[in-house]
Amino acid sequence: MRPGKILVTGGAGFLGSHFIRHVLKAEAKAVVNVDLLTYAGDLRRLEDVQGDPRYSFIKADIADGPRIKAIFRDEAPACVVHYAADSHVTRSEDDPDRFLRTNLEGTRCMLDAAVDAGVQRFLHISTDEVFGSILEGSFSENDKPPGVGDSTSPYAQSKALADDLARTYSNRIEVVVARPTNAFGPWQFPEKAFPRWITRAFRHEPLLVWGDGLYVRQWLHAEDFAAAIWLLLSEGKAGEAYNVGPVHDPEITNLDLAKWLVDHLCLPDERLQLTEYDRPDHDRRYAVNPQKINDLGWVPGHV
Repeated sequence: MRPGKILVTGGAGFLGSHFIRHVLKAEAKAVVNVDLLTYAGDLRRLEDVQGDPRYSFIKADIADGPRIKAIFRDEAPACVVHYAADSHVTRSEDDPDRFLRTNLEGTRCMLDAAVDAGVQRFLHISTDEVFGSILEGSFSENDKPPGVGDSTSPYAQSKALADDLARTYSNRIEVVVARPTNAFGPWQFPEKAFPRWITRAFRHEPLLVWGDGLYVRQWLHAEDFAAAIWLLLSEGKAGEAYNVGPVHDPEITNLDLAKWLVDHLCLPDERLQLTEYDRPDHDRRYAVNPQKINDLGWVPGHV
């Protein structure tokens, strides 16, 4: 099954824009991009598709319930892919209420509007941070406890609650939850570590790595994630969650990644600097098992 009109929230963001481009290339029937265009949203990411008659854009706040319900009435989408979120961990520490409003209440507004409009499928974009840190082994989908569990930052906690909320709607609408690992790729906002290092490299500034740099993440290319979401729209089982990410062997620390970048850009070694500052409650290691989506046929092309 391939869906009809797809409503994408946060489509002017980093990951959402990759998905829109991917599905238009995959001959989606129509895509409606709903985005508030906050600091991290940028329509320049989609300049190459703005002339496509299948694509349209609506500026709106996902937490504005009446406005969202009106959009659903006007557009009548067949399915929703819900990317929109406040997503930067450090920003969430300064303004946790904003993250709850967008990530939890915004998700509630979207789900209510989708149910009222008779939408067939709602694909909720969560995060691997809902599990918290794990020092050995990896999390499977069922390892997420109810509520905030071991998630640490206000961002992760708001996403953990939204993850739970989305699945409570499974008796009213087909809900599928995707939990991606750390993403990277073109057009990423430079507050994230990898694009921040690249930006600093081209500005002839030091590449600052927090703490001892021995924090482990699974690095997922944005195009691979877009392909995973397109697959889950048709093949994901309603009511289920899916971990999405590569498995690195050996694992990659932040320090490893920064060193690779220094080597790749032929920078002098002294440009890489460890900092005395480290983020509060900096989770040591994230690791999820993606076997469930691998069984559907998805494998990352960028590893």
